[in-house]
Amino acid sequence: MPTRVQRAVRHLIVQMESGSAPAYQAAVQELAETAKAEGREGLTAAVEALAPLLPGLGGDYAMTAVLAGAFVEWGASPMALVDVLPQRAAEAMMLNAAVPELWDAATGGRALPEPESADASELVRELTRRPWWRRVGDSARSEALTRIAMSWFDMDDWLRALTTVMVDGRFRAAVSDKVKAELREHAAAVAYRCQQGKWVAALAAVLDDEPLVVLDPRARRGYALTMSGVGGNGQMLILLADRLTGDPTHGWVAGDPPSRRWVEAATSGSPHLGPDTPALTAFHLLDGHGTPISADGVPADIETLDGTRILVLHRLKRDYAMTAGRMFEHMRPTLRVDRMLRRAEAESWLSRLALPTGSPYSE
Repeated sequence: MPTRVQRAVRHLIVQMESGSAPAYQAAVQELAETAKAEGREGLTAAVEALAPLLPGLGGDYAMTAVLAGAFVEWGASPMALVDVLPQRAAEAMMLNAAVPELWDAATGGRALPEPESADASELVRELTRRPWWRRVGDSARSEALTRIAMSWFDMDDWLRALTTVMVDGRFRAAVSDKVKAELREHAAAVAYRCQQGKWVAALAAVLDDEPLVVLDPRARRGYALTMSGVGGNGQMLILLADRLTGDPTHGWVAGDPPSRRWVEAATSGSPHLGPDTPALTAFHLLDGHGTPISADGVPADIETLDGTRILVLHRLKRDYAMTAGRMFEHMRPTLRVDRMLRRAEAESWLSRLALPTGSPYSE
């Protein structure tokens, strides 16, 4: 670790231990400037030094996680955070989800203060009125209540840091399926009042190196693809149209390719299209069971058929407008056409589909 970064990290720790908020904030600024001046090596070293501290932090000091996320945005490797940040963010969401019920039971239904205006000590005082806490030892009770109360204030900081690093494909690949499932579960409990929770749920559901089979029942054709880093079904629809539409005499799906601006918005350009120039879907999709695939959903929610996610081109028509090409600006997607299916292979898949009644395939 560069010496200047090492000194700045030690200074930050000292200021956290001092309990002085202004001194902590000044130390955060000092570490940010020092690590940035050292380039990628210094930034990565700072992340590696901060990672072990995160499990024990809360309240105002959760800003340390945001600082680590900023270092990743500036070029640091996020990998030192893999075994720390997702778990701490999941805990923050779990505790945060418990606050409204505990507060309601303790106060008889009094309005819960918003995080921006609430006071942590007030939350702790009110929560201790809940009878079951009195059966817990004083030390354990104080620690548990403080951690719960702090989650009301610091959850967004943990989630902001997590959304920053989860756009990195290497990071997502290193997070276990069990932890991703926990993130989705806890995010679902807070997403109704927290946009960051919605983003965490979506990122924890992102599929990487995921095989897909796309079937065109009208033409009796199929395609094998591999997908990574696609944040939503609307984005997937744009990419599918780009990869598959073309000359049907050469085996591609008949239709007009999407605008290059739409494709750029779905990949590496600005994701914002606006209400006046939205991207339009090239076709509607069904899964292998005949269920429509919503453009507002995520690929992970598409039910598999015999262990594979099947996308069935249901109807060719541009009629669903999207004002953004992708949900996560810094997550780079890939959707690769591996091969066209052999006729017998396509027919085998087509024979297993549950087609909806009144399907337009015969039109």
